[in-house]
Amino acid sequence: MSKPKPSYVWAAFNARPLGMPIPPNWFGLAAFALLGALVSPGFLLIGAGLEAAYLWGLSRSARFRKTVDAANWQADPVDQRYQQLLDQLDKGARLRQAQVETRASDILRGLQASPLMSGHSDSLEQLVWLHLRLLAARASIARVVETAKSESAGLAAQEEQIVARLQAQDLSPELRRSLEQQKAVIDQRQAAHEDAARRHEHIEAELSRIDQQMALIREQTLLASNQDDLGGALDALSASFNEANRWLSSQRDLLGAFDSLEPQRLPERVLRRASPPPIQRVGESQ
Repeated sequence: MSKPKPSYVWAAFNARPLGMPIPPNWFGLAAFALLGALVSPGFLLIGAGLEAAYLWGLSRSARFRKTVDAANWQADPVDQRYQQLLDQLDKGARLRQAQVETRASDILRGLQASPLMSGHSDSLEQLVWLHLRLLAARASIARVVETAKSESAGLAAQEEQIVARLQAQDLSPELRRSLEQQKAVIDQRQAAHEDAARRHEHIEAELSRIDQQMALIREQTLLASNQDDLGGALDALSASFNEANRWLSSQRDLLGAFDSLEPQRLPERVLRRASPPPIQRVGESQ
């Protein structure tokens, strides 16, 4: 369920510039009310006219609307969570997510053209969320992979030295136990590095599959000339979402630090990424 759009007029009525504790507009209204009551009722008409002009002008200001939208967005936990995941990505990953968002917007435009198909948009939104979660997980695992690359030779050398030292017969029990513990830690780190490399490869493969699947669904939606064709695109969408969700469910520890797999709506700003021109289906008149 999307968050209600903020009222710019109401925000203008209660605007408090520079962190003022009380909106200055209230003082203006109170002043004209007193003048109207104590001096002349005509001040009430003047105040009403000035108030209407003030509210109309401020609520129409693009800068003021951006400020109101920003405040409204910050209060939305869904937007905040989405942005938190985006903040973990580098420039290339953000562009990759933006491409998926754009494709999803094109597909949503096609689904909205049919009331019977619009209800299937949830699967598409979840697929975009899954793509973002995978990118965030990949970013985290990539740091482990980079550490493994830079420390692999050093860890191997340390292990060789420890193994050679353990072959000595004159070691005290305490020193031997300490060396054995060091070797066990190195073995655990090496195993973790190998696991991270496998997971990184699996994530990249899954991301590529989702990218290609989204591109195919978008093309099928754009080319759909009837409900049957669009239904085929939706079947592909559901299959893609179910496959991604199945894989992620089997890797719960992979995403446990990032998010739950519960369905979540996409932020409004993502849903508004649709391309300006409407979809022209094959066979429709120009």
